[in-house]
Amino acid sequence: MRKNFAEKIRAWFSKIGYTCDACGIEVFDYPKARLCEACESSLYKNDGKRCGKCGRATVAEGLCLSCKKKPPVFTKGMSPFVYENLTAILINRFKNGERHLAYFFAERMAELLQRQNLQKENALIVAVPLKEERELERGYNQAEELARIVGERLNVAFDKETLVKTRDTGAQKKLSGKERQENVKGAYHVRKRKAVDGKTVVLIDDIMTTGATGSECARVLKNAGAKEVIFLTAVSLKEIK
Repeated sequence: MRKNFAEKIRAWFSKIGYTCDACGIEVFDYPKARLCEACESSLYKNDGKRCGKCGRATVAEGLCLSCKKKPPVFTKGMSPFVYENLTAILINRFKNGERHLAYFFAERMAELLQRQNLQKENALIVAVPLKEERELERGYNQAEELARIVGERLNVAFDKETLVKTRDTGAQKKLSGKERQENVKGAYHVRKRKAVDGKTVVLIDDIMTTGATGSECARVLKNAGAKEVIFLTAVSLKEIK
């Protein structure tokens, strides 16, 4: 009960700021617009050429080179922003303590997912999990924060107990795509198989880099009976060559 109350308080304060989430200048129609016009125009939106599989920004139409070599297991990847410029700054601020930024990113993610004609009655939202020790260290799971808000905005069920992480994979920043795939192999488990059986599962995370984490999570979700897995992230890196 105490946790539910805390979530209500956080949601309430997210709606009364009236300042740009990026620079702090007054925004009079906040939270309808969470950024001022200048910051909004500085965002690197992922609305140009994109890979038809992972959804990352590409230089040409069709599949990116990575997906041609080894397609990810998830059905489709998508993100509203590219990890560049202001969007990179904001997502890193979100990952490092500015928890309120979940609302800005999650609302844009919800808008993107809304355009996919998702059958909500047969859909389930899950978040890429953290090990408990890592979540306690950070204070929250950023993917879970995003997933909860996306679910609320679209009225789609969010289940944070279904997908769990069985071991810590450590930092992956300096690993190659192949090393990331090996590092996350066997690190996730579906605890509630009936929850995903026959469902379209929307898997949510903050950043898609190579897609290795999303692909491994999708593998165990599909093995548990998921009909398809949509990997929805706040930002994604441009095509990795």
